[in-house]
Amino acid sequence: MDWPDWNTLSLGSPQNLPVLLVCAILLACAALLIGRRHDRRTRLIAGALRLGALGMLGLVLLGPVVTVNCEARFEPAGRWTLLMDGAETFYVTNGGRGGPGRVPSGPDVFSEAPDEFVDRVRNALAAGHPPESALVVADFRAKAAPVRDALQALGVPCRIEGWREGSPDSVPVLRGIEAPLEVKPGEPFKVKFTVAGPAARVDATLDGEPLELIENSVEIRSELPGRHVLAATLLDADGNELQRVGHVFRVGEPPVVLALGLDDVGYRRAAELAPDMQFTRISVREFRNRHLERDGKPVEMVLTSVDALNALDAATGVNAHQADSLAGFVARGGGLFVTGDGAKYVAPEHMSVYARQMLPVILQKEGKQPPPDNPPVVEEPIKVEVAKVSICFVIDRSLSMTTPIGTNGPTRWSVASKGVAESLNLVDNGGRREAADKTSEAIATRVGVVAFTLKQEWVYGMAPAYKFQRDQIARDLTRIGDELSQVKMSDFDAQGYNTDIYAAMDSVLDVMKDEKSAVKMIVMLTDGGDRPENTLAGLKHSDLRQKAIANDINVITIGIGTGFDSSSVEGDAARKVVTELATKRSYAYIAADTETAKKANVIFVDSVDLAFEAYDDKKKLEEEKRRRKLEEEIKRGEEPPKVDVMPGTFPLQLAPVGAQLFGADALPKPAPKVAWVARSYAREGAAVALAAETSEADSTPVLAFKGYGLGRVAFWGAGTDPQSLGELTGWGDFPGIFAGSLRWLLPREVPDVRLLGAATPDGIHILDPIPDASYLLRTANGDVPLELKDDRLLGKLPLGPGEVIERVSNSEDSEERGIGDVYVAETPPIESHQFAEDTASQIPPLVERPPEVTSQSREATLPVLYLLTLVMLLMPIERLVRRRS
Repeated sequence: MDWPDWNTLSLGSPQNLPVLLVCAILLACAALLIGRRHDRRTRLIAGALRLGALGMLGLVLLGPVVTVNCEARFEPAGRWTLLMDGAETFYVTNGGRGGPGRVPSGPDVFSEAPDEFVDRVRNALAAGHPPESALVVADFRAKAAPVRDALQALGVPCRIEGWREGSPDSVPVLRGIEAPLEVKPGEPFKVKFTVAGPAARVDATLDGEPLELIENSVEIRSELPGRHVLAATLLDADGNELQRVGHVFRVGEPPVVLALGLDDVGYRRAAELAPDMQFTRISVREFRNRHLERDGKPVEMVLTSVDALNALDAATGVNAHQADSLAGFVARGGGLFVTGDGAKYVAPEHMSVYARQMLPVILQKEGKQPPPDNPPVVEEPIKVEVAKVSICFVIDRSLSMTTPIGTNGPTRWSVASKGVAESLNLVDNGGRREAADKTSEAIATRVGVVAFTLKQEWVYGMAPAYKFQRDQIARDLTRIGDELSQVKMSDFDAQGYNTDIYAAMDSVLDVMKDEKSAVKMIVMLTDGGDRPENTLAGLKHSDLRQKAIANDINVITIGIGTGFDSSSVEGDAARKVVTELATKRSYAYIAADTETAKKANVIFVDSVDLAFEAYDDKKKLEEEKRRRKLEEEIKRGEEPPKVDVMPGTFPLQLAPVGAQLFGADALPKPAPKVAWVARSYAREGAAVALAAETSEADSTPVLAFKGYGLGRVAFWGAGTDPQSLGELTGWGDFPGIFAGSLRWLLPREVPDVRLLGAATPDGIHILDPIPDASYLLRTANGDVPLELKDDRLLGKLPLGPGEVIERVSNSEDSEERGIGDVYVAETPPIESHQFAEDTASQIPPLVERPPEVTSQSREATLPVLYLLTLVMLLMPIERLVRRRS
């Protein structure tokens, strides 16, 4: 624990200073009132010691904090090598790069499954210590190609080594098609056909239209979204067909941007500045959570003004949670761009706290004093809420849970499983409550399922649960029930099927306290009391209840079965456990009789309703508090101060972040001037890209960015109309700056490395499949079922293009998703790359990046300890001085 730099120290609770000053004056007067039996010198020394001790105690109460910088580093090093099956044979026979008989070895050489190696690289990227490049070695190059594609999809350059199948000297063969899997509308890309062996001709078509090849390559550009088929035929000198292959790529949809509260002129101006994006708009009064989707697809970004942002939750007569819905959208990964239009009509302190704290700047209000002396805006710290509700179901998995309820009734485990499944099915609708906006609740709800005995098993970690994931949860719970039914009583102790409720709840509470949700709830079901060892160890379930309350977590407990019969000592102990864990008396349910136990699943469903009702109540109270504050100010006749808008002509300045985003020479000389700017200060952790030079010694952010949860927010501190932009209207690069800022806000893309390999009539290679899923090939003539076996999807496949579909559940209403396109060929190109070009030689090795520094405030522990120590030393010395006198 080191002493912090004096420049990093500040006060965490300066609002307590006036109260402490009043108390200090009173205490100082009392400190000087030392009895007259002491002489003047004694009174002065003792009084000074008292004042010193009181002053130090006051500093402690002001909460000293220290600002520390946290660095996130990205430091690639070395080359990682994966040795697949046959790699040793290849090296010994062919030599490879290690020389004949020399197989590479060392800490950076791995012999493991391909998906494990890909996961290792992915985790290293996340930790900031990936390899600079990778090498995959197999006996045949075709085996290594899918791993290479997966690594290059992650951005890691990778080469492969191995023998080439076939003999290139005997007959021509089309070995590879270098083309992308997906491109943006209008994005040009190059397609290259690799031919080995004697001379041959390649004829290619795009969606049936012939292509003109130059040296077996062609550049393609398509504006039409959707799937496109690239087919190629290899012909000999006489025009006879030797091989027919193909490749399927898709042209993606332009990103969807929701213009919130923009008028006709502003909407057209935004569409003109970013023509490569799809714009849709909605008024502030009509805006609801459901408008964050368009035609079933999520909106990727919201464009609005600070005036419209201020009107959220104020323009509607119902409790619509507009600001909260927008904050949740950004926190889950969406983008938000806010312009300064209408800033002079906005009172920053009256803006919804959720809307205000998303901004990367703190807007300053106008005042009677010059700007430096204006009172600052009072900020109310809030946490970023990634979800509305987080619910975790904790289920006892002891052997007694397989006991039937009544005669030939369902088992206790099946009742619990049914309750979880029914509860998750209500997530999409936000429970059974009547609310103003109940759509899209699945993305606003995080769920988890834990089964426990002496240890805990996370059946589903805390995350949103979409339909195909909910089906998988139900399948996993059924699997656990089947496994329990096969356990014999004689294996009870050996397999650890016992109940440790305390450990399970303590573990789940540690996870739930970090959930960034407005409402957090745990639903725990057991069929008996806790293990006696916990009681002997002095562990109290009431301590867990206090831990839950301290972290704002609601705990609902359910006791099911005859183990809660009040006529026995064990039953009373079990009832006590359930009662002590519940955070409210009404949250403890006991279903000891047969009929009540059979209906225990209803309690799970009711818990979902309760969670969403609690969310509605919480937001209603917050809104009522804000409205009450406004009404009180109106009654007093107070006109709330608006944002301080500074008119003038202010030249722009390019900040370091702006140079990274737009280029070091983005601003021309002399720099263009903006007509006005809203006075603000960059919030802690924000990055300023453009600033306005408002005075010789000061500047104000004009374009600033900041992360909010998993998403990003940008603020343009001026207007967007020609009068407000001033000289920026004649700046030819301004549309590019605006569009580039919007693109930076788009959700981060995470590549799906479950890539598909060569497709023949016998089957399709697949990397990292889901074992419990079912697969089919969707073609123009219908669906063809596929069977997963040894990383291959087997079936009798027709030649030509198709899409591989994955189903997690086999039920009729199971949700399906496409995982990739293939082109089935008798002799597929075994060395195809799924990129725009062969990037093995073009992707440079990963290099170290400058550390990303974020500032955080922490309690200054060491100074506080020193101050308290001095207080404890001074007081005895003061008493000793008086006694000696």
